Amino acid sequence: MIVKPCLLVVDDEPDLVQSVKDLLRFDYRVLGATRAGEGLALLSREDVHVVMSDQRMPEMTGVEFLKRVKDNYPDAIRLLFTAYADLNAVTDAINQGNVYRYISKPWEPDELRTVLRQAVDQHRLQAERKRLIKEVQEKNAQLEAANQELQEANELKRAFIKVASHELRTPLTLVLGLSEFAYKQGRLPPPMDDWLKQIYEASSRLNDRVDLMVKLLQAGRFERPLQPADVPLADLVRGAAQTVHSFIAERGQKLTLDVADDPGTDLGTVRVERDKMHDCIVQLLINSIKFTPDGGAIRLEARRTADGGAAVAVRDTGKGIDAASLERIFDPFFTRFDVSRHRSGTFEFDRRGLGLGLTVVKTFVEMHGGEVKVESRVNEGTTFTIVLPPAPPATAEPAAWSV
Repeated sequence: MIVKPCLLVVDDEPDLVQSVKDLLRFDYRVLGATRAGEGLALLSREDVHVVMSDQRMPEMTGVEFLKRVKDNYPDAIRLLFTAYADLNAVTDAINQGNVYRYISKPWEPDELRTVLRQAVDQHRLQAERKRLIKEVQEKNAQLEAANQELQEANELKRAFIKVASHELRTPLTLVLGLSEFAYKQGRLPPPMDDWLKQIYEASSRLNDRVDLMVKLLQAGRFERPLQPADVPLADLVRGAAQTVHSFIAERGQKLTLDVADDPGTDLGTVRVERDKMHDCIVQLLINSIKFTPDGGAIRLEARRTADGGAAVAVRDTGKGIDAASLERIFDPFFTRFDVSRHRSGTFEFDRRGLGLGLTVVKTFVEMHGGEVKVESRVNEGTTFTIVLPPAPPATAEPAAWSV
């Protein structure tokens, strides 16, 4: 149903008010009044779009009446109809903004309709302007609130850097120093010598990563160019499997390695930054170890894709991921909302850390132009797959990573 614009006609001649009603009844909802006071009363009850008033009335002039309309109902568009002798008063009223237009008496019906259409359009423009201003004000308020949240988050980040720098560096320095000392003694029998070597290499890599993160954060810089090289895919996967070997043994699990490099099959190389891709595969393996019960099975696969790229998959027979969590599994700090299971640890069953591991995996893989896919069924298991492209786009900017 189309809502007609509302027009209020005020004139001390009842016949003229009725004639306007008859003339415009199909296009407008016309209200009539023969006194200014009656017109003001109607305005207080009705949503009037256009007010049309005669100049010469007994209680007050049309200019005085329309000035009161402006003061109390500024959204209503004000029109004045008058004889030629009143033009000076009309001019003053227009100049002061009390009147939008005036109509000479007697008027032509077509001219009246034209002026009223323009007045209604003006009312709509004003209403739209007010709506847009209100919308902008609301958006500005939202932006101010968001900016305040960002400032608070930035302060929190600075505080976190200070605490994390100390809390990470102190134990790490101890582990690195003692493992380096013990490793260089060279007196331990197998397999402890190999375990000690892994501890030393992992703590060295972690020390370098912590140093870089802290320096970048403190300097306000969050990216550096990727430094890829051609890395044998089979070696990359075997190295990751070797890193988690002791965890697999501790949990009594079985890790099957399928690198599809039987005689006559060559997985070739992938162009990646070795440490980052190594960390990605290790993180997916640790994730499977943590969410697979003791004695469960984990499978690590590597293959070439049809387009010349590569895919590395980690499959487990663990507890799986529910659909709601699956949508947010890569979100920073997401731990399925179960803080009761948060505990420091690397491979213990169903223990949740900071919720950053999968976020880092996704970030590092996307740096290389790849993607991480996940499929899961509750109580049946989960498969994470890293898919790498055959080569970076020729025109791509140097990849950067976010801390």
